[in-house]
Amino acid sequence: MSARKKMVRVLFALLVVPLLGLLVWGFILQPLKYRYLIWRVESARTATEEMTAFRVAADWGRVWEVNRLRPENAVPGGRTVPGDWFLQLEWLPSSPFSGRAYAAYRVVTDTNNLRILWDKKY
Repeated sequence: MSARKKMVRVLFALLVVPLLGLLVWGFILQPLKYRYLIWRVESARTATEEMTAFRVAADWGRVWEVNRLRPENAVPGGRTVPGDWFLQLEWLPSSPFSGRAYAAYRVVTDTNNLRILWDKKY
């Protein structure tokens, strides 16, 4: 093998492989991670599941906003909301496909669980 072919392969490994890794991380792994966090927060049924979901959401992702919404407000997807504490969690990163921030919506079962999100220090 000539020196030129070795040089091309080394440059390929140094330039293209990290670029491919960043694309996979940004367009596949990050959206999957936030879809999992959204599912976990929205599907919690009991207060302990909710506490665990909030703890995972605060640890794995950077929760940017915690908003209390009125139940009368329209929810994405046209879902109806039972309860008076309706919460929107919004993470700092945004989706590379839509440009909107990742957000989860849920009715809070135990308001003491919100301390996990409010007390998180970054």
